[in-house]
Amino acid sequence: MESRHSLIGAFTGLTILVLAGISLPAGAQQNDLVLQSPSSAGQMSIAIEKGRITASIRNSPFDAVLEQLASQTGAAFVPADDLDIRAIRVSAELAGVPLDEGLRLLFNNYDVFFYYGAVGTAPSSLRAVWFYRKGAAANLRPVPPEVWASTKDLQAAIADPDPVVRARAYEALMSRPDRESRELVLLALRGLSETDDAVRERTLAIASSTDMQLPSDLLMDLVRSDRHEGVRLNALNALASEPTLKEAARAALNDPSETVRKRAKVILAELEATEDK
Repeated sequence: MESRHSLIGAFTGLTILVLAGISLPAGAQQNDLVLQSPSSAGQMSIAIEKGRITASIRNSPFDAVLEQLASQTGAAFVPADDLDIRAIRVSAELAGVPLDEGLRLLFNNYDVFFYYGAVGTAPSSLRAVWFYRKGAAANLRPVPPEVWASTKDLQAAIADPDPVVRARAYEALMSRPDRESRELVLLALRGLSETDDAVRERTLAIASSTDMQLPSDLLMDLVRSDRHEGVRLNALNALASEPTLKEAARAALNDPSETVRKRAKVILAELEATEDK
């Protein structure tokens, strides 16, 4: 079985630790990763200082835990495609244990790959963590750097002069659970940080076809006033399940693009037909 989130085959100046069916260190406290109701409350406190992690996590959503870990370590935490990290709840107690050991505890129910990379004269440090269902990390294949890069690395990539590099970076950011990655994508869609309209159009098309939630007010603004025809058209289509669709379609009837106007007419006709039933 092959996975999109897979182990990089070869790097320069790195050490990779492969953990599958990890056994816990002696005296370590077992943590629980369980599926519970997403509405149940959770508490979380995570601190990483001088290479050690102290954490008190009680029934917290796994995506929130990963966001905190990514923020404090600067590493990318990449779940397999078949893991719904928003539905997984985590409980753990860690008291000043080495970071490596703490991460092993937090991920002890998964197959895990840790990537440690060295840059320049700095010592090797954690750069990425991939994790899979236990027993699923087999027959892996290489993936492009955008998949495993940290958010900091992707921030550098979206400043690259090559629009292809930036487009891939935005796509990678869309797969991340943290707020910072989401905000970088939204800034690009608004045209505040990305000037290439083709890149913005591609990013919007991908975002609207995935489970990334796009604010309806953003989509409405794009429909009404974006400078690029493709962005306006994609924003209109992305509002398909929103209650503001009719308002957006009516506004698009005055769009300078005939293509957008025609699409708006089709949408309004479909809405009227549905209302008549």
